[in-house]
Amino acid sequence: MKVLHLTSHLDVGGISRYTVSLAAELAQRGHRPIIGADGGELDAQVRSLGLPHWRVPLHTSAEFSPQVALAAWRLATHLEQEPVDLIHAHTRVAQVVAARLSRRLHTPYLTTWHGFFRSNLGRRLWPCTGLLTIAISEPVRQHLIRDFGVPEARIRLIPHGIDAALFASPVEPAVQQRLREQLQLSEGPVIGTVARLVKSKGVDQLLRSLPHIRAAAPTAQLLIVGDGEERAPLEQLAGELGVASAVRFSGTLTQTRAALSLMQVFVFLPAEEEGFGLALLEAMAAGRPIVAVRRGGGSTWLLDESRVAMAVEPGDVAGLAATVLRSLQDGEEAARASAAHAQALVRDRFSLSRMVDAVESVYQEVLRIASR
Repeated sequence: MKVLHLTSHLDVGGISRYTVSLAAELAQRGHRPIIGADGGELDAQVRSLGLPHWRVPLHTSAEFSPQVALAAWRLATHLEQEPVDLIHAHTRVAQVVAARLSRRLHTPYLTTWHGFFRSNLGRRLWPCTGLLTIAISEPVRQHLIRDFGVPEARIRLIPHGIDAALFASPVEPAVQQRLREQLQLSEGPVIGTVARLVKSKGVDQLLRSLPHIRAAAPTAQLLIVGDGEERAPLEQLAGELGVASAVRFSGTLTQTRAALSLMQVFVFLPAEEEGFGLALLEAMAAGRPIVAVRRGGGSTWLLDESRVAMAVEPGDVAGLAATVLRSLQDGEEAARASAAHAQALVRDRFSLSRMVDAVESVYQEVLRIASR
């Protein structure tokens, strides 16, 4: 089956990683996926996987942007020369492009909703939900029904999945040591997170908790993996709190496995409207003890479904510090038991193979609907 996957860009983030992982697994199964997107940090990974990538100028979040029309025109030119069986749209602007291409070329399309959206004029004028719609969590499914009037019969609930074996396999000590030296981490305990550095993630709460943590564990360090517009303000805040020497900002890492292996505690910081929580799954698969801020509809659902994290409320800096310290003090035996449960859960319920099995079934269903 030949499938065009449309997304806005290939910068590191949940949607881009989902798209690339899905396309790579489909290729392994004998399908012919093509990625249509603007460029980004995952370009090299896409090339190394041998996945075709049609570059289109779609790095925007506005349905009314001229980029949408230009992307649709360029993709139509590609598709007239190289038709596909299906179009799978992964972002809001990609949905609009997919709807235009479907009308012009009579190619069926489906969508995946990775989060929550406001009901603005563009979404009312152009619902663009496809023949079938995939929701990545139960709260997202309810959001589609309640706020966008998508018929329940057209929605399929398929949570994210990851390659659990990749994260569970030990990271070579030499790789760990190189990264530790690169980040200038000492031998003290490492508390870490993986997050986009935007206000909605609440990374400042974690920074504010660090002085409380270091009062009880003076050698504790904080590793922040990710980048975004809040990086400079967060670096300034670390200085104001007097903990700059204990904080490391790694920037974006296309692979988080090695960084996770350095963390004695992983702190999950979901956005206010998080659709799922891919970073949480990766920490579970890596067997890290997890402390989570209880925020975001989809991520809260995942926390309740998995029950693998000690949760604290948003804004509770003292509570976050106390919970991180409790996790550090629980000992190796408790950490191993928690890790075994989390890793088994990822293998059984949130594996990449299970996700792709379900997506393949939806593709077949879409083709049956389109052929009627």
